Amino acid sequence: MESQVSGFLAEAMAPEVQKGLMEPALRRTFAPQLPLTTEINKAHVLMLLNRGIISADVAGRLARAVLELEEAGPGAFTLDPALEDTYFNYEAKLIGMVGPDVGGRIHIGRSRNDLKATQDRLRARKVALSIMDELLALRRNLIDQGERYADVVMPGYTHLQPAQPITYGYFLLGLAHAVERDFRRLAECYARVNLSPLGAAALAGTSFAISRTSTAEALGFDGIVHHAQDAVGNRDAVIELLSSASLLASSIGRLAQDFYVMTTYEFQTLHLPDSIAITSSIMPQKKNMAALENLKGRVAIMTGALVTALAAYKAVPFSHAQDGTMDGMRWTWEALEEFAGMLPVASLVVARAEPRRERMLELAKANFSTVTDLADALVRETTLSFREAHHIVGRVVRLAMARGLKAEEITTDLLNQAARETVGHDIRFSADALRDSLDPARAVEGRAGTGSPARSDVLGMAERLRRSLETDRQELTARQELVAKAKARLEADFADLARSNRA
Repeated sequence: MESQVSGFLAEAMAPEVQKGLMEPALRRTFAPQLPLTTEINKAHVLMLLNRGIISADVAGRLARAVLELEEAGPGAFTLDPALEDTYFNYEAKLIGMVGPDVGGRIHIGRSRNDLKATQDRLRARKVALSIMDELLALRRNLIDQGERYADVVMPGYTHLQPAQPITYGYFLLGLAHAVERDFRRLAECYARVNLSPLGAAALAGTSFAISRTSTAEALGFDGIVHHAQDAVGNRDAVIELLSSASLLASSIGRLAQDFYVMTTYEFQTLHLPDSIAITSSIMPQKKNMAALENLKGRVAIMTGALVTALAAYKAVPFSHAQDGTMDGMRWTWEALEEFAGMLPVASLVVARAEPRRERMLELAKANFSTVTDLADALVRETTLSFREAHHIVGRVVRLAMARGLKAEEITTDLLNQAARETVGHDIRFSADALRDSLDPARAVEGRAGTGSPARSDVLGMAERLRRSLETDRQELTARQELVAKAKARLEADFADLARSNRA
C-alpha cells in the first residue's frame, strides 16, 4: 500500500508511527487548529484570485467549500492519522467535496511549514490580547484598592520576619508596579508575535507571484517575517510570549503567597469571602484558600511549558523540524490559554480581599517593626552614629523580649540600660521622642518623598499608575480594533466571493 499523501513515498505510514505519534497529536491539535486553518485559507484564496493565480470560478468553488466546512465544524471530519496532520485531513476533505482539480489548488504558493507557523502566530496573538486585556483589569483593581487602603498600617516583612511599618495600600501598589512591567513585556513581545510567516512556503519562498503583504493585512498582522527560512523555522516569538507570561504568573503567584499567609489563623490580617474558598470533606470548620493555591501553582505549569520549549529548541536545526515546532510547543498552548482564563480570578481576589485593620495595627505595634525609626531618631537627636544606634536598639529589643514587652512598652530606662551595655553610657532621649519614634503611623508618614508608604507618596504613585494604565489601555484597544476590523473585512470579502461565480 502506498502513502496517502505522497507519490514519492512507496509505503504507507507504519501503524506504529500512526498510533504512537500521529494519532495523539492529530486528535489533540485538530479542533484548535481548524478555525485557524479556515481563516488562513480565506486570506490565501482571496490573494490567489487577486493575483490572477487561480480563476474566479475556482476561487468561488473553494470559497463555498471552505465556508461549508467552517459551518460544519470538526464533526464533519473523520480524522485519519495516515494523513498525518490537520492540514492533510482538511485538504482530503476539501478535495472530496470539490475534486482534485479545484481542491488541489488551494495549496498553491505555500507549505504546511508556513501554514503551521501562521497558525501559531494567530493563536499566540489571540492569547496575548486576552492576557493583556485581563491584566488591565487586575492593574485597575490593584490601583483602586491601593488608594482605598492607603492609610491602613500593617507590618512590612523581609525574610517573612517583621521589618518596618507600611500600609496595605502601599503593598498593593508594589504589585501594581510589578504587573505594569509585566504588561509592557507582553506589549513589546506582541509586536514580534504579530508578523506573518504566510508565503514563506517550506523555507525559501515560492516561485508563484503571491503577495505576502496582502495576506498579512487580511489576517490583521502588522507586517511580515521577511526571511522565509526564519519565518518557518523559529517560534522564538511564541517562546518569548510564554516567558513574559511566566514572569506575570510569578508576580501573581507571589501576591497569592502573601495573601495565603495573611489569611491564616496565626496572622489573621486579611479576610477573603467564602465565595473564593472551598471546604474540607471531613473537617467542618475548614475554609481552604484553594483559589490562592491554584494561583500559586500556575507558576509551575507556565515554567514547565517554558522549559519544554527552550529544551526542545536547544539543538533544532535552523529550519522547520517537528521537535521544535510541534514537540517544543507541546504544553505552550494549554499553559497560555488556561493562564488567560485564570487571570480574572486574580482580579477577583484583589477586589474582594479586605484588610483587618485592627489586627494589622496591633502587629505593627507589637512586633518591633518600628525600631528602625527609633535608631534613626537616636542618630538625629543624639551624637550617636547609626551603627552605634543600631547596636543599642538591637540590645533594647532583646531586653524587651526577655521581659515579655511589646515595642510600644519600651521605656527610657530600658533604652539607657541597653546604651550602657552597648556604648558604656546613658543617652539623652525623652519619653515623648521615644513614644513618637515607636508609633507605626508616624513611621509610615516619616518617609514621605522616598517612594514610601506615606499617604502622599502612595497617592502620587497611584496617579502615575493610572496614567500608565490609560495609555496601555488605548494601545491595546487600537490593536484589538485592528485585528477585529481585518477579520470583519476578510469575512465580508470571502462571503462575497462565495456568492459570486455560481454555476
